[in-house]
Amino acid sequence: MLYTKRVSLAGVATGALIAAMSGTAYAQSSDFYSRDKYEAVTDRRQPEYDPEPIRLGAFTVNSSLFAGLGYTDNALGTSDNEESDVIARIGADIAARTNWSVHEVAASVSVSRDEYQDFSDQSANDVNTRLRGRLDVTRDVALGGAVFYQQSTDQRSDPSNTSGLGEPIEYTRAGVELSANYTNDRIRWTNSVTFAEVDYDDTVSLDGTPIDQDFRDRSDTLFNSRLSYAISPNVAVFGQGMIQQREYDNLIVVDGAERSRDSDSYTVYGGVDFELNTLIRGDVAIGYLSEEKDDTFYEDTDGLAVDANVEWFPTRLTTVSFNGARRTVDSGIRTSASSIQTTLGARVDHELYRNIILSGYGELTSYEYDETDRDDDITEFGVIGTYKMNKRVHLNAFARRVDRDRSGTAFAADESFSANLLGISVRIHP
Repeated sequence: MLYTKRVSLAGVATGALIAAMSGTAYAQSSDFYSRDKYEAVTDRRQPEYDPEPIRLGAFTVNSSLFAGLGYTDNALGTSDNEESDVIARIGADIAARTNWSVHEVAASVSVSRDEYQDFSDQSANDVNTRLRGRLDVTRDVALGGAVFYQQSTDQRSDPSNTSGLGEPIEYTRAGVELSANYTNDRIRWTNSVTFAEVDYDDTVSLDGTPIDQDFRDRSDTLFNSRLSYAISPNVAVFGQGMIQQREYDNLIVVDGAERSRDSDSYTVYGGVDFELNTLIRGDVAIGYLSEEKDDTFYEDTDGLAVDANVEWFPTRLTTVSFNGARRTVDSGIRTSASSIQTTLGARVDHELYRNIILSGYGELTSYEYDETDRDDDITEFGVIGTYKMNKRVHLNAFARRVDRDRSGTAFAADESFSANLLGISVRIHP
């Protein structure tokens, strides 16, 4: 009931906003939210080496084909008796959007296939599609809508993955998104609501034992609203609120009784969005999160919430990025409805030459649980090299290491593992 009231009030507020501002005058002053003083290395245009989009009537189209080979020394993600394998990847993507002066229609499709040469059951597809539109009601008010579909797999290091699965955990996510945004002079108000259906396929262990994943099937509803005020063209402060509801399709049996994993949660932030003369640009939000579970078997969660992304530009040829977050996520395990995910990361991109970019990154992700004695810590480091041969052919090479450390009495055996991965690929732009 509390959730319903919140969503209803949020909907009324958004509707009132649109109605009140639809008659706003078209006059608009300078853009207080332009954040293009600095250009990140990976965003910088290189006309001699970057592909040119194709113009088809009112649409601008970007597309590419790619193929690559990779090697992993732990294809099954096991703590011992590691098995290596070679992975072939092929795929394509295409994105199109209108080039109108007002309004916009856009669509994108991305598909890829990872084919394991020795352990073919580990092969999987990755599909992402999205169709969206934007209606510019006035110069200040825009309404938007989108439909999306995703087919993917859980990462080997995710909490849902035990040590060594016979097949990856596959899932689909499909839904719609609606938005209503307002920008005028120093004020910006963005609102969105997303409805998604998430469905997981069952998997098997290495010895062929079925592993049920139906308990993770659910409906997700997320409302997000941010109200910003620009103190100057370089700095804006904002308040942000999010309301989320997870409704699971099935009850599960834990400790001999049927349990519901449904939950209602909210997060409130205060933050700053900036691009300073000191070569720094970012968006930093700190706040409070609270999640209430429908079943008293599962403990409620509350505490610190963080969402931060900062870029530093020490030189024109180097970009240093930092990211951090703390939020609640679906745990992917039976004994805990959700977990607190904390992420810290950093990345360096350097333009060695106009057509050669070298990158290095590191990220630490941890998961905390209330109902069960377990901790998951995932560390990943990697280096990437990109060589733009010409406008049509780009080459890529990477090396990365993933370490998953699991501890606690919830585990009957060691489920920690490490994996080293190497790969090369070519991307062709028609």
